Amino acid sequence: MRKLTLLALAIGATAILAACGGGSSALTGKNWQLTAITEKVPAFQGVIPPADQTKYAITFNTDGTFNGTADCNQIAGTYKTSGSSGLTITPGISTMAMCPEGSFDTLFVHGLSRAKSYAIANDTLTITLADDGTMTFVVGVAAGSTPAATTAASAGAPATAKPTSAPTSKPTAKPTAKPTAAPTKAPGASAAPAPATGLVGKAWQLTAVTEKVPAFQGVVPADQQANYTLTFNTDGTFAAKADCNTVSGTFNTVDPTAASGDLMIAPETSTTAACADGSYSDLYVLGLGNAASYAIADAALTITLHDQGTLTFK
Repeated sequence: MRKLTLLALAIGATAILAACGGGSSALTGKNWQLTAITEKVPAFQGVIPPADQTKYAITFNTDGTFNGTADCNQIAGTYKTSGSSGLTITPGISTMAMCPEGSFDTLFVHGLSRAKSYAIANDTLTITLADDGTMTFVVGVAAGSTPAATTAASAGAPATAKPTSAPTSKPTAKPTAKPTAAPTKAPGASAAPAPATGLVGKAWQLTAVTEKVPAFQGVVPADQQANYTLTFNTDGTFAAKADCNTVSGTFNTVDPTAASGDLMIAPETSTTAACADGSYSDLYVLGLGNAASYAIADAALTITLHDQGTLTFK
């Protein structure tokens, strides 16, 4: 009788342990694909089109590591679960390619780094972030597998390498060729050159940001504007501060001393620290990479994005 009691206790303990580990095992071994992301501070909400969901995927491995894709980049790192639903994700090494305009790659990676907890129901994974925003995933086709749609297409149809929604040959969002140089200044005795009116020679500070994808509009508080800077150098490089991260790369415009013109900014290297809740870091870096044109008036710089959003600086 005593042996039967001990056996029953052992079986019960095993069942309890299995139940405790069930949440973690439900997390691992699946190719989770992002369908939506929301953040509370700053507030924005974005839905990933079904055709793009395979670009934002993560797989949790049983050894405490993860790997995945963030659009045109590969990501990897470690994660830990705690209690019944606690989750901490620490991004590690990743590629740093510049993805096409409208990409969610930066938001996706930084969202993962803010994970607080998770829940799984009906093959849907919801990761809650530190600011109580959420990232929602569904189980997708494992990396390397051929989706059903592609399989059907391969039955004879050409592979249509899905071009991005519209090739946008970048028709310059209103180049505003308004040189505000005021050439006739009445030649006085001391014709000292006017201060530069162009992009270079100033550390610009971000004051406001609007974006259409994901939809967002916000004003940067005055005491935080020094945390978001942008400096264009005469050699075609730029340096930026994005809150707790630094970003550098190159830019291209016809005449960087002009008051307006087309503008392309290509971030190349960036730190990837998880800034404090409420940071504009992700949205700022996303905006820089989507620059289309600029205009300077009354000592204020406005960078217009490909989606017609704007970054405003003083």
